[in-house]
Amino acid sequence: MRMFTCFFVWGLFALSAFAFAEQDSTGKDSTGKEITANERRVLSINGAVNRTVIDPLFKAFEAQHPDVTIHYTESNTRDLYERFLSEPETRADIIMSPAMDLQFKLANDGFALAYQSPERERLPSDSYWRNELFGFTYEPIVTAINTDILAADDLPLSREQLLNLIRKKNHLLDEKIGLFDIKKSGIGYLAWTYDGQQSRSYGRLLEAFGNHQAQLYTDTSSMLQALLKGQVFVAYNLIGAYSYQWSEQYPWIKTIMPTDYTSVIMRTAFIYQDAKQPRLAKRFIDLLLSPLGQHILANQSGLTPISPKAVGPYSRDALSKLPHGIFRPIPLGLELLIQTDDAKKQLIYNEWDNAMQPLSESLSSP
Repeated sequence: MRMFTCFFVWGLFALSAFAFAEQDSTGKDSTGKEITANERRVLSINGAVNRTVIDPLFKAFEAQHPDVTIHYTESNTRDLYERFLSEPETRADIIMSPAMDLQFKLANDGFALAYQSPERERLPSDSYWRNELFGFTYEPIVTAINTDILAADDLPLSREQLLNLIRKKNHLLDEKIGLFDIKKSGIGYLAWTYDGQQSRSYGRLLEAFGNHQAQLYTDTSSMLQALLKGQVFVAYNLIGAYSYQWSEQYPWIKTIMPTDYTSVIMRTAFIYQDAKQPRLAKRFIDLLLSPLGQHILANQSGLTPISPKAVGPYSRDALSKLPHGIFRPIPLGLELLIQTDDAKKQLIYNEWDNAMQPLSESLSSP
């Protein structure tokens, strides 16, 4: 009963806050004067999340601040990181990405503005780092299967069962397995290296993927498109939020949280140290972490919010009711820097290249 009351109060708070935001979306300032285009402020955000997914949050923020327009630039995780370093003039007020290791490195290297958000204390203590990097989602890494390949066989619910399926189907899966290109995708590299720490089947999976000439992609959407078209029948280590949405639309595409263990990533955000709009950026972080922001994620975005108190079809509670293994969240801490060390990274790349030698250029759907 106490837990129900907590969720009920959380929901009321979020809904009332959203109603307030809607009432404020007039396009006028506090005196009632119409705001002209020249008077509008711009909050810039660079991110590696689909605009359609994150847009409900942007609209809520703009409703709360009718004189503000959000300018969002979308990239894949590796491009986002490399462009940040190589093109300083393109750096936005806020950087958002699921590539936790790359985000952590940027924050640790002094690019993040420290901000003690009053909303931070509502969230799990392991979801932020040093008032600089803030986790706002809780997302499983999954496998997706085009069931046309199965015939009478069962879905492979674990990595061991996936290996058995690959052995059984053998040449039917040649060039029909999709993976992230870990050299071109930050989230792909993060998920793969975490597998190396957690999975007993890591080496055998790498060998099987190489032997069957797995196709490489730079983002989850491209893999899902290939899966739908029958260009691949198995896609490994996808971002769960996108894959589950795909499965709802195309029921023959099945999304699986592996039962041996399910890796979990957090999308993180930080304010750039030299942000042009630091105050607006802080307000956006507040919204992102607030009951309202987490409520929007749980109900409108398809992304699972970091808060266990948020209620909705995409909440952590709803996620936990789906078949899954032990959730193993990737820790947001200094250990992430190990994966970004150049020597360590080169060892992983060499191992990858040796296994994937038959492959040429990475594939990516338009």
